[in-house]
Amino acid sequence: MGNNQANQFENPYDIYKTYQNHWYIGVEREVQKLGYDINVRSDRFHKSNFISLYQIIKPEPEQIITMSTNESLFATELENMKRSKKTIDPFKEFQVTTLLQDCDPCLQDYEKKIINQLSTLSGSLLEIFQTFRQTQLPKTSQELDTLLIKFRDSYVQILIHYYDLRHYAIMNQCQFLNLQSLQCLVTNMIFNDEISSYVYQIKKLEQIQENERIHIKLLQSQNKTLADFGTSIKFCLDCTTRDYIQTKISSKINTNPQNNNNNNLQQQDNYETLIIEDVDITQIPSRPQARLLQGTFFHQSPFEKAIQALQLIQFRQTPHHKIKQLIMCFQCIYSTILDYYQQFAQQPSNMSTDEMITIFNYVLCKSKLQNPYTHFQIMQKYLGNLDGVEGIYLTIMEATFQID
Repeated sequence: MGNNQANQFENPYDIYKTYQNHWYIGVEREVQKLGYDINVRSDRFHKSNFISLYQIIKPEPEQIITMSTNESLFATELENMKRSKKTIDPFKEFQVTTLLQDCDPCLQDYEKKIINQLSTLSGSLLEIFQTFRQTQLPKTSQELDTLLIKFRDSYVQILIHYYDLRHYAIMNQCQFLNLQSLQCLVTNMIFNDEISSYVYQIKKLEQIQENERIHIKLLQSQNKTLADFGTSIKFCLDCTTRDYIQTKISSKINTNPQNNNNNNLQQQDNYETLIIEDVDITQIPSRPQARLLQGTFFHQSPFEKAIQALQLIQFRQTPHHKIKQLIMCFQCIYSTILDYYQQFAQQPSNMSTDEMITIFNYVLCKSKLQNPYTHFQIMQKYLGNLDGVEGIYLTIMEATFQID
């Protein structure tokens, strides 16, 4: 802690003096890889850009809050989930594809200043990016992916060398300034113009057959219930789920002799009242013994919020904003299940991947998402890091495409 406090008071001008004679070496190397004819050393904005970044200092109180590598911006809760007995806990998941640490709001202003500095281009940084924008884009998906990923990775290295980001990150303990977060930043910059629609159109044209196959499946499954998709009664959130919960409660009561009869009768009365108020006998799903809840619980579908979240993927421009929307969809699924169980003061059991696939398959079919395979491909190709929950969710999404 003491060393970090000392580093924070380093004079930005002194830091620049030790760096000014070699900053351009790494930048020139990446520019040559891209094949651009740009004189990096003539950048008259470099000094002001460099010093502007180093004048952004991490707030003193936040130094007490230390984050491990697994809790940095682009890290996920995957390892924590493995160590935990619970697999359903959406509130512990980080927004793994945002450049801001959403779970730590006190650092957002500081991080926003850094992001703003890195994404405000001038000098050779702007010239390199403009040269890229003037490049004629390939007309095949594979060549397009290769070009964009190559530029993304080179531009990340250019930013690292231009600002000596490794030194800055160490000086301010910026664990969110890692390779994955910088890839996210540059990808968002790339997709923040007409390139986004161009990539989408190219991939959509090449994937007509796959998208049509999925669309047919979605249409054929529009009227299916969660039970039809093979969802466990533990997560259908209809009266079969309620009966399952009631059985659990009764089992606990029977095994606990200390409960008095009056409390048991009171709990039973409350429970029966809830059933009378909420059962809608006019809606009979395909599972004969299941009675759907009345609209006081779910007006359209138990997972309506998840369906709406998934629909919004098609309106998100960048791959990282698409995956954030997908993560939100899964969080809505988790939250809906938790909320349902909490009405009975119960906790849901662990959910397996296979059980989640059946629920997501239901959500996907109800969402009527247009060209779902194209959105999936854009996320999969351009995210970079697929080792966390985003990789798990994409795997679940891909698995639903293969279900007939």
